[in-house]
Amino acid sequence: MTINSIEEANAALLPYVPLVAQLTGKDTTLERIKPLMELLGNPQDQIKVIHIAGTSGKTSTAYYMSAMLTAAGQKTGLTISPHVDSVSERVQINGLALDDITFCNELSEFLDIIQAAEQQPSYFELLYAFAIWVFAKYEVDYAVVETGVGGLYDATNVVTRADKICVITDIGFDHTHLLGKNLTDIATQKAGIIHDRNAVFTYRQADEILDVIKQSASDHKAQLQVVDEPDDIEHLASMPDYQLHNWILAKHVFDYVATQDSLQPLTSEVLAKTQELQIPARMDIRLLNGKTIVMDGAHNVQKMTAFINSFKHLYPNTRPAIMIALKDDKEYEALTPILTALTDTIITTTFNTSQDLPIVSMDSAVLARAFSDKGATNVQSIPDQDQAVETLLSSPSEVCIITGSFYLLSQVRGKEQLK
Repeated sequence: MTINSIEEANAALLPYVPLVAQLTGKDTTLERIKPLMELLGNPQDQIKVIHIAGTSGKTSTAYYMSAMLTAAGQKTGLTISPHVDSVSERVQINGLALDDITFCNELSEFLDIIQAAEQQPSYFELLYAFAIWVFAKYEVDYAVVETGVGGLYDATNVVTRADKICVITDIGFDHTHLLGKNLTDIATQKAGIIHDRNAVFTYRQADEILDVIKQSASDHKAQLQVVDEPDDIEHLASMPDYQLHNWILAKHVFDYVATQDSLQPLTSEVLAKTQELQIPARMDIRLLNGKTIVMDGAHNVQKMTAFINSFKHLYPNTRPAIMIALKDDKEYEALTPILTALTDTIITTTFNTSQDLPIVSMDSAVLARAFSDKGATNVQSIPDQDQAVETLLSSPSEVCIITGSFYLLSQVRGKEQLK
């Protein structure tokens, strides 16, 4: 197979998307990914891995972790999901996605190899295996790996090396149809990434969550470090509060790795540079024709609360106009009061794509009614994204927010109106 462009790459990957719907849920298992990795020579066994699970903050923590390791002179791979602007974001080395030509050449070779697999992988499984295969081929020193959903049965959990470092970010309610209806069950899935003698890092969390993590660490004779956020974090950086929360966790992990593997220490100037990293669709701020546009993929209560708190810290006493779209399975009733407490002006819209999970956009009219029922007085349902963006930009509000599903952010970030 010869792939010559990202468009052709997306077309070549398209047949694997339906498998997500067929295999996710009762058929979520490691039994497909294991033979695939064996076919590839088990590249996951050839590299050191920092494995990140959790409900909120996984991607940001992964980006900060990658930036710190790269700044310390280490060749660092990073794979995240979902991607925002391009599928090439799934395979990053030293903080940069593979250039389009390299990505397409490597994907061409990879797809030829996996044709011999007895069972074809889902879209997420394929891209995860591809990233690890590339990292081993390019001989990275470390691979920073974000889980897709959960951890225990997530494809990324084929990494079982004793020197794996596990990072568990804040845990809350998300993907409950797959992970469980209570925090204990969800934490059990997230803590499933812990294997024998791993080092494990997590923030101090609710007892029902932390007890699960402690038990899993004990069962696997793993070394658990519970991180407490400093009381006076404001002096550490001018970055948004919730991103600073993620950065501090990554810094604790980096300090451990640096000591264990004798890496060069990072100066305060270099650390400050890692805090300036703009993570796609996370508190992504743009200035357009006198308006401030803030884009953030806050799609559950935990993420939305953290985002809005950080937004209010940056823009106190501001009543923004908000554009939002959510996945159809989101518990939107819990999100609506958070936003209606901030503004009366809300535009609901839709998205029309998905990547790693079977996703359907929520009906914008239903979402609009939910905001109206919570007291918002200027609510519009505009299913067409382009029209929704135009309406947002023409609102009298000087500050506008685009939030909700990452699939919405993925589509709107490249629109001409927002460049």
